[in-house]
Amino acid sequence: MELTDYSAQNPWWMGKEHINKDKHIKELSNKKYQWHPDILDKIELIPGNIHTLRGPRQVGKTTLVKLIIKSLLDKNIQPKSIFYATCDALTDRYELLKLIRTYLQFKQTNNIDKTYIFLDEISGIEDWQKSIKFLVDSGELSETCLFLTGSHTLDIKYGSELLPGRCGKHGKNYLLLPLTFREYIKLIKPETFKKIKPIKTLSVDEINMSINSMIPHETELKVLFNQYMTTGGFMLPINEYFTKNTIPEYIYEIYNRWVTGDITKWGKQEKILKQVLRTALHKQGTTLSWDSFAKDAEIKSHKTVSTYIEDLENMYVLYIQYYLDLNKKVPDYSKNKKIYFFDPFIYHLFNRTFYFKDAEITPSLIESVAVTHFARHFTDLCTSEQWKFNDFVFYWKNKKETDILVKTKDALLAIEVKYQNKITKDDLSSLYHFRKGIIMSKNTLAPDEKYSVIPAHLLLALI
Repeated sequence: MELTDYSAQNPWWMGKEHINKDKHIKELSNKKYQWHPDILDKIELIPGNIHTLRGPRQVGKTTLVKLIIKSLLDKNIQPKSIFYATCDALTDRYELLKLIRTYLQFKQTNNIDKTYIFLDEISGIEDWQKSIKFLVDSGELSETCLFLTGSHTLDIKYGSELLPGRCGKHGKNYLLLPLTFREYIKLIKPETFKKIKPIKTLSVDEINMSINSMIPHETELKVLFNQYMTTGGFMLPINEYFTKNTIPEYIYEIYNRWVTGDITKWGKQEKILKQVLRTALHKQGTTLSWDSFAKDAEIKSHKTVSTYIEDLENMYVLYIQYYLDLNKKVPDYSKNKKIYFFDPFIYHLFNRTFYFKDAEITPSLIESVAVTHFARHFTDLCTSEQWKFNDFVFYWKNKKETDILVKTKDALLAIEVKYQNKITKDDLSSLYHFRKGIIMSKNTLAPDEKYSVIPAHLLLALI
């Protein structure tokens, strides 16, 4: 493809005001709710650096990129110094190399000094990092800030790892995920969000103190929580739900195509994918081994199961929770694991696909949201190559099972999920092995300096 083929993707070349004619900017302006992620204010674009943005498809990465471009134009950056290209039409890394070089020639022709190149969904190009490495080593990108996005976590993450010392002094990895419940409140009810006292640490004492600020808004938060459990944190179903009071079938189909399309593109079989997802729904929140999962899914090899589940984890479809060895304070990967869906909407998508069930709030779904929310408390750490979400949140089992153990710098926070109408003394027994803990209930609120009982819609509003 020639550079002229990309002019439609770069309408601001006709003048900076033409950014408002961009498809994604126009679509955003027409939405009832418009989400501006916090990372938008954190991104610092300096030529000579490479940034990456990871996250599932349909989460808003392209829209975020267009907002970044808009902010550059608002700062009077020369319009033709900003180049955006979606990589879906490129067949290999050689076409990628040619495209970048063609733009760099365009830069010289137009006497442009510093440039900003945004390459969207670069993870779809095999060995893309080799072309980027070549350009960096040749010095051709010394006056360019490169911003790369991708939907497959491993590819975009490890691709950047293959560029050691080449991402620049200020180059960073960013992560864009579906909204948490706390972010959901900020989006739908910003005035209520401002009245919720934030927590700095995951401690029972601080959580108890913050809960007091939320009691006047408990009814409102309960309604919002039930809505969140239906829409999840993806902006497309959120806006459809609040505009039409339902989520149309075509929305589910969009996300279904994302999961199926990406998995098959990476050499996996759709039939086995369906077996894995169907079994993950059935087994969500239960302890299992890859062998037992393979047997339940009627898949011959446990190795096949583990590769599919790990791919789905890297796509932010599933989340794997490991057992914590309390003596060593490290995960024991030889023990049974637990599998959860990463977002409520994705859970509903496949629950209706395989079991023909409309959105319903089940105990296992509540538990999955709790587990992933506590894991996502560590999102800032998980943008580095060193950490993953399941390096911080575990389960533990002795005579009783503890659903969630959060490993912080100073201590362990134990949480047991009991989404039921009545909490008994026996429900607290799984916490007694730990100095302090929390029962996450349905409605019961009973703060205590050791073992607090807190409703899900209040507790997760803080995380």
